[in-house]
Amino acid sequence: MSTARNPFKRRITAGIGIAALAAAALFGSMLPANAADAGNINPDAATSLTIHKHAQPAGPGAEHNGTELSTAPDSEGLVGVTFKIEKVANIDLSSNEGWAATVGLTPEAVAGHLEFVAEGATGPGGILKFDGLEQAVYLVTETGPGDNNIAFAAKPFLVTLPLPNKADNTWIYDVHVYPKNSLASITKEVNDSAATGLGDAVTWNIAAKVPNQSADAALTKFEISDQLDSRLTFQSATATLASGTAIAEGADYTVDGSTGTVKITFTSEGLKKFAADETVNVALTTTVTTLTGDSGIITNDAAVFINDSSFASDKAQTNWGKVIIRKTDSVDQTKNLKGAQFQVYATEADAKAGSNAVSVTSNGVTADVFTSGDNGITTIDGLRATVNGTEEAITYWLVETKAPSGYGISAQASKANPMSFTVSSTIDTAVDITVKNTQTPPFMLPLTGGSGTAMFMMAGLGILAVAGGVAMRKRSTRRAVQA
Repeated sequence: MSTARNPFKRRITAGIGIAALAAAALFGSMLPANAADAGNINPDAATSLTIHKHAQPAGPGAEHNGTELSTAPDSEGLVGVTFKIEKVANIDLSSNEGWAATVGLTPEAVAGHLEFVAEGATGPGGILKFDGLEQAVYLVTETGPGDNNIAFAAKPFLVTLPLPNKADNTWIYDVHVYPKNSLASITKEVNDSAATGLGDAVTWNIAAKVPNQSADAALTKFEISDQLDSRLTFQSATATLASGTAIAEGADYTVDGSTGTVKITFTSEGLKKFAADETVNVALTTTVTTLTGDSGIITNDAAVFINDSSFASDKAQTNWGKVIIRKTDSVDQTKNLKGAQFQVYATEADAKAGSNAVSVTSNGVTADVFTSGDNGITTIDGLRATVNGTEEAITYWLVETKAPSGYGISAQASKANPMSFTVSSTIDTAVDITVKNTQTPPFMLPLTGGSGTAMFMMAGLGILAVAGGVAMRKRSTRRAVQA
């Protein structure tokens, strides 16, 4: 005996199922978005999930429906970002009840019902494909940034495989998703071109990129931090925006350099002034106050703190060294000469003109004249060794401006012929310059005694004898005339 079915009841049941599928649109773009008929799903069809990982563009991205975009996003594809997918085990998509369970479902709600499926990293173009997957609900979680400076990681999201295509009421078995990441970066360079001796200003230029924001990734903190080397003393820091928008210290950002770590922190008002693809530029000025240890290489890096993430710059460096000048006698170089005075110049022209001598501030004392001590040695505590931390050595010019008592100024390092030298940033092998002085020549004194004296005496007596003979002849002549 057959049992008759009520067509009206069948229509109600079908309507409830379809309504449940339609309600999935409330859940989100990666879960069912319209009322596709579950009866149209091919249960034997294999499914896949392809992740296209790109940097967050400056503007809002275009909405997509799970199909592959005909034109790839114009932002950078990120290689090496890792994702894992986990199956939501307590939801069966072979039934209307399973599809109904996806309505309002959140990643937090599936905790405790997950089965690990696979994990991988994006390859060229930022693409990662998970193939041969069961028809199910999956939680997709970004697990690592790779070598990318990701400020805002993509939030975990749910996706059904297959995915309803709301454009034509069909099913997508090979689903493509395009989660975006907001990137940050920070660089640091040194400009020490205005510095020659200790106490001069060295500027560190920091550029920190502001990550582009999205609806689910708002910027709440942006701070640049620089822990200074102990040989550096903070002077000032100024921030500007690459977009040209004016910002002011105090209202838009604060500067704190009181602890040896300089912090430039943007206020809530300052955060509002960041444009799309903004970069914050900071000019941080310090002085090199001392050289300690066995190296004159002073390195420094900076970090940017963005919400709960932080990123460090490469190290920049400025190279400095010491100079030892030894003053000796030109004949006896074991004889050290006290009281010689020297000056150092950045150019040969200045050295010959005697202008713009290099000054060095050491232990709170600034000097541009360096005097040899009892041991004949004078030490110049710090001169910049290279150009902006590179291997390009700087040439200096040494002039002896005053010789030790009893000596003449050395021809090696005179104003007319200044001595050129470079500086090593290895303190243990500080440049050691020996400047030799010639003793002042004595006056020519008369000789006393010896054959030389006797010769002069004989010559003198001979002259006297001739003079006597002439006198006697004149006297005889006068007598003859008188007679």
